[in-house]
Amino acid sequence: MKFSSRIIVFTISCVVVAVLLVLLGGALTFRQLAFNQQQHQLRSVVEVIDGQLSVQPETPEFAQWLPNWLRAHNIQVLEVANRGGVIYTFRELNYTGNSNNLIPYRYPLAAHPDFFIQIWVEQPFKQLTYEPEAMLGIGGGVLIVALGLIAVFRWLKSIMYGAELLQTRGNQILAGRLRDVQQGSGKEWPNAASKAIEQLITQLIEARQERSRFDCIIRNNAFVDELTQLSNRTHFLNQLEAEIGDADAHTGAVLLVYLRGMDDVNYQYARNEGDAILQQSSEALKQYTRRNIDVNLARYSGDAFALLMPLSTLDEAEDTAAGILKLLERIPLPEVAEADDFFYIGIAGYEYGDNAQLVIEQAEDALRVAQMQRHNGWYAVPRELSSTQTGKGSVRWRTLLQHVLSNEALHYYQQEVFDEDGRVCYKELLARITDYQGEVINAGVFLPWAEKSGLQADFDQHALKFAMQQVKYSRQPISINLNIATVIKQSVMRDLLQWVFSVPFKECQKLVLEFPETQLSQLNDTEMLRLKALNKKGIKLAVERAGQRVVSTQYISELKLEYLKLHTSLVRDIQVRQVNQLAVSSLVASCAGRVQVMAVGVERNEEWRVLQRLGVHHAQGFLFSKPEPI
Repeated sequence: MKFSSRIIVFTISCVVVAVLLVLLGGALTFRQLAFNQQQHQLRSVVEVIDGQLSVQPETPEFAQWLPNWLRAHNIQVLEVANRGGVIYTFRELNYTGNSNNLIPYRYPLAAHPDFFIQIWVEQPFKQLTYEPEAMLGIGGGVLIVALGLIAVFRWLKSIMYGAELLQTRGNQILAGRLRDVQQGSGKEWPNAASKAIEQLITQLIEARQERSRFDCIIRNNAFVDELTQLSNRTHFLNQLEAEIGDADAHTGAVLLVYLRGMDDVNYQYARNEGDAILQQSSEALKQYTRRNIDVNLARYSGDAFALLMPLSTLDEAEDTAAGILKLLERIPLPEVAEADDFFYIGIAGYEYGDNAQLVIEQAEDALRVAQMQRHNGWYAVPRELSSTQTGKGSVRWRTLLQHVLSNEALHYYQQEVFDEDGRVCYKELLARITDYQGEVINAGVFLPWAEKSGLQADFDQHALKFAMQQVKYSRQPISINLNIATVIKQSVMRDLLQWVFSVPFKECQKLVLEFPETQLSQLNDTEMLRLKALNKKGIKLAVERAGQRVVSTQYISELKLEYLKLHTSLVRDIQVRQVNQLAVSSLVASCAGRVQVMAVGVERNEEWRVLQRLGVHHAQGFLFSKPEPI
């Protein structure tokens, strides 16, 4: 029963009980008064008989007139007796009732202590009749009380209904659905509290939007170049160190793009001319790299750009350099600049475990060698990279991936996530495949090729089905990384909703879907509604790779998220990087009270202590556990 219903029932019950108690008390009082009146009359009879005995004790004359007097007082039986026995008896012969129902009274005679009188009379109300006129007052009172109760019931019901609406709205606010209940119903009660909540919600939404903008400003100042809106040198170095420290990355390449004649342009012309060339160059680089979202583009210095190409070979990096050079050479340059001696690219490869600073120095050396040619071009530092997985070629990758899907050769590992007290919060599923030589390939290597081959959705659906099977037998929640484009497809949404309706709600709550931050920040309203529908059915949502790119965190206000996972570039060596600490603090503040922030790739105690101090209370990494096969 609802609280409001309990209040109404309690109030009406109290009133009804009070009325019944009043009626019962009045009836008992009236009954007692009637008995007292009857006893008073009987004492009068006894006093008369006692006085008559005093006048003529031997031959009382009242025997002649007493019977009529006793009948007038409704006395059915009377006996006058002493120790010797009964000296006078009266009995109403016309009495037709049950003599056992008569009420007996015994009175001693004051003037004759040896005598006593016993009287039997009917109950005081036996001869009364309850006519409508006599009950009109009581009935009218009861009717007035009943009408009052009905009026009070309706009033309380309307008031409590408004309170219930307000309580429902409060529960939705606590559940994080602020925008859904921003405007309340006019029936909410108290009305002042409803209007106050509306005003507070509006202010809170505006504050969160302002917080999101402020967070973007902080991260922009920390990681974004103001002129080109690309990542700056600090962010690029963070990304490079994270990639080199990622065992899944294996190999990659760094490209430094140098605009050699920028000093002459800035000297000869106003600085605006040089800035225009830099902006055109950055747009050309963005256009070329837009096809590959895994490539990280940054402004490395005043007249240089840098590209980070994970999971690439030197041959692929040189092909990229050739394509970039063609786009850059189309940029119109002022007369002072030599168009054939303006753009140079240095290329250096890396693999897991390399030193990031050494890789940058190799790229700079390659850039200097390229400039010696005195003609637009590039140079790659010769190096044999040890990985055999990165350079398989698109055809071989597609063949391998199709073979894995057709033979159900996709297998999974799991890695536990812990809180600061050492308790397991949930387990993350990590996909693995095996190539023809029996080497295990991580998801970070084969999934980019699956996306290029058009097989990303197939792998995501396989992982989703496996996760839905695992939650049935797991005590902890199970999370799985997915591409958001796969999940919002109508066929996948239909399968998910069918699964939701076929399993217990608690089982649905153990499934966590993780999406990259860059994908969540680009969703439109329709796609956002589809994710909200999954969320309402119990499926939990999470964000991964937060901080890899500088994007708006408005999605935190739009969705009910379980947690937000920091990108490893923010976590790696955070104890010595003040800029990273500032970025993490900003993200934690944006998530405060709404989303749990989690660090990924924690490998040292020093990192974990700094993260805890910044407000991060959940972590995943080799410091706590390693992936284990299922």
